[in-house]
Amino acid sequence: MSYCPDCGATVVPHVVAGEQRKHWFCNRCGVPRHEHPMVVVTCFVACGKRLLWVQRNLEPKRGLWAIPGGYLEGGETLAQGAARELYEEAGVRLPPQRLQLYMTGTITFINQVYVAFRASVDSDDCQPGVESLACGFFSRRDCPWDQVAYPEVNDSIIQAYDDLERGTFGVWQAEMSASRYVLRAVDQGPQAPGVC
Repeated sequence: MSYCPDCGATVVPHVVAGEQRKHWFCNRCGVPRHEHPMVVVTCFVACGKRLLWVQRNLEPKRGLWAIPGGYLEGGETLAQGAARELYEEAGVRLPPQRLQLYMTGTITFINQVYVAFRASVDSDDCQPGVESLACGFFSRRDCPWDQVAYPEVNDSIIQAYDDLERGTFGVWQAEMSASRYVLRAVDQGPQAPGVC
């Protein structure tokens, strides 16, 4: 951030109690200016041992495959945002209360926080929305690994396939920086009902 979004004045590093913080300060407005991380919500939807994927119709990464997800919008709960993205990208309508918390994480090098949910469906019916070129359920073997939009999160996707194969699901916490990826179990829970 170089300029105040309200008055246009140049911002300076904010110093509080003699310590320089990781945000800015506008001397003209007299208020701190933060660059908060964006919140991304995703949903791992399973039908049997297959996960739902969408082929992106938007840049960046148009034409490549990803787990359905996107940015949380104002006024939404995390589950509402994930359910909306799921419907917009794959035509799968699930009520937010059917989504179960699955993964949380930070991606420090792109200033994002993400929250992933999981759900299962009895049918592999899906329909690409305007944000997707195609969508479908893929087994681990049939997944288009060479066309994945965000290979830096493949460890999370592999974990989802591992959990599907075991039939048990934990809650996971991921920490991603430019140099490393750490995924750790937070909790273990039973398999969700309704797996086809």
